[in-house]
Amino acid sequence: MKKIAILTALLGAMILTGCANKQAEGERKDSLEGFNRTMWKFNYNVMDRYVLEPAAKGWHDYVPAPISGGLSNMANNLDEPVSFVNRLIEGEPKKAFVHFNRFWINTVFGIGGLFDFAAASKELQVYDQRGFGETLGSYGLEPGAYMVLPIYNATTPRQLTGAVVDAAYMYPFWEWVGGPWSLVKYGVQTLDTRAKNLNNTELLRQAQDPYVTFREAYLQNLEFKVNDGKATDNSQKELSDDVLKEID
Repeated sequence: MKKIAILTALLGAMILTGCANKQAEGERKDSLEGFNRTMWKFNYNVMDRYVLEPAAKGWHDYVPAPISGGLSNMANNLDEPVSFVNRLIEGEPKKAFVHFNRFWINTVFGIGGLFDFAAASKELQVYDQRGFGETLGSYGLEPGAYMVLPIYNATTPRQLTGAVVDAAYMYPFWEWVGGPWSLVKYGVQTLDTRAKNLNNTELLRQAQDPYVTFREAYLQNLEFKVNDGKATDNSQKELSDDVLKEID
């Protein structure tokens, strides 16, 4: 469910440029397409439409912005240590310590991460956290077959492996504070991300093949993140850097 809200301005760009039509011709291999489409229909037509989208609307319309923004900041702040470790594994100490500094500054001065105090410094601004899946990709490991899982939604074998490793990093912390609290963190991040994409829902529905459009958005975003915010030549032909940075 965490990634079901990947539709952003990217979807508009893909639809307007005809990218969805081009991909519908089957240029990309999708070895699990039959299974994926079944899971997609369940996630998109049931889970998103009747559970996640209404909850996101409630989050957007009835939770005051200072509260929703603060809770989102706190949840995201807990991802900083994971990003720190993954950047060190990549041999990127400078980028690792951006996350390290963001964590202690926001935890101490931002009241546990309630305020993104570190973002006041341009050097400490980040577009995204770094998962172990992206770290594996930075070493050349291919993502593997595109998969759509019930509730969890879009992923690949590499990203699933990364998610397990990232969870292992955080296990001692959640064991200390109480495991169920981790559900609150991921719930807040899911609702906040989906709420920010409410205006883009109709763009996906207007696509000739929403499944293909969503798949291409996910895989292009994944490649963009692995390349550390640098679009490939093919991506640059279809999407601008600014659009890609909007994707979660």
